[in-house]
Amino acid sequence: MGRHPRGKGLRGLSLADETGSTTEVLARYEDGGLTWLDEDLTLSNGLAWSPDGGRLYSIDSEPGVVHVRDYPSGPRRDLFKVADGLPDGMCVDRDGNLWIAVWGRGRVECRTPGGELLAVVEVDAPHTTSVAFAGPGLDVLVITSATAGLDPVPVNSGRLFTCRVNATGLPLPYWNPAL
Repeated sequence: MGRHPRGKGLRGLSLADETGSTTEVLARYEDGGLTWLDEDLTLSNGLAWSPDGGRLYSIDSEPGVVHVRDYPSGPRRDLFKVADGLPDGMCVDRDGNLWIAVWGRGRVECRTPGGELLAVVEVDAPHTTSVAFAGPGLDVLVITSATAGLDPVPVNSGRLFTCRVNATGLPLPYWNPAL
């Protein structure tokens, strides 16, 4: 199996634990070592690559920022900020559009590679957590949701939602640690 340009070498996000740390990192594992891409994140989330593998998108949820960088070695730039809710999980379709789950708002936003809002998919659960394209044609958008912090828990929270959104996803490369 050959290397695939999307996701080449990127292997890690950290998540702050109960020790009081308020900083998370984004790291790339390659050739037996780690390269720190970001060391100043607050709630590191969604990762996605452009269809050609030349751009890496990443989310820092608490400040609500979607970052972009030329991959593998470009500097990080703020692409846009989600003004209402927290961006969480993300994927990219074959046209390069970003699909971003927005925690706390029960929606997924579709944005151009430049950050312009194209469409919104609403679901009946406030905490959307992630998105992925599935099915034989990668033409079904799967949206995950959570129950955390909800009291009482709405009926549909914690469920998966599926819909057709007139977009097609990208096949994800398998990770082979031997490469």
